[in-house]
Amino acid sequence: MGMRHDQHGAERAEHAAFGPQWWEQHYRGHAGGHGSPSPQLVAEVGDLPAGTALDAGCGRGADALWLARHGWRVTAVDVSPTAVDDARLRAERDAPDLASRVSWIVADLTDWQPPQRYDLVVSQYVHPTVPFDAFVTRLADAVAPGGTLLVVGHDHADQHSATHAPEPASIGLDSVTRSLAGEQWRIEVAEPRTRSVGHGPAGTILHDLVVRARRRVAD
Repeated sequence: MGMRHDQHGAERAEHAAFGPQWWEQHYRGHAGGHGSPSPQLVAEVGDLPAGTALDAGCGRGADALWLARHGWRVTAVDVSPTAVDDARLRAERDAPDLASRVSWIVADLTDWQPPQRYDLVVSQYVHPTVPFDAFVTRLADAVAPGGTLLVVGHDHADQHSATHAPEPASIGLDSVTRSLAGEQWRIEVAEPRTRSVGHGPAGTILHDLVVRARRRVAD
């Protein structure tokens, strides 16, 4: 359920931007792609002890498979059946030894109820159809005591997403952190970062916001 560079926006004008039908047509129109895990995920999660993880908006599964390779048991959810089917097929083809470590689910994260709480909840570049702070609250509710929430999104400074998205797709730090202001949360990272996509002089610099928070264990 993450945004990708869309060259077919006109074909999707009949669907509300970032709704389930929009995402399904998006993934049908973009074969393959994005086989590497997010550098923000690798940087923020690499040192955590493995446990249970929710990849909320898994797309074609690169991050879910990276987590599984590092010992996590992953529930990977996306609103697009095409994305989830592609992720499952990729796992069966490229990582059959990890099949038992990932559960693939087609669901809309704005109303899906997680069956449990997780040691890690990750959501990257997801554009929900509800206010973003309300979406973060839903994600936070799925984090187990002592667990970690990682939210990554496009910064307001990111002109690439502003140019290619059908409507505003960036977030501000406050839209994430105000949902984590209670005493049960410790915000460990809340900052803008850049990353490069592509190679050579034609590479594009993208601007992200990264928030990592730890749910305190009750006394």
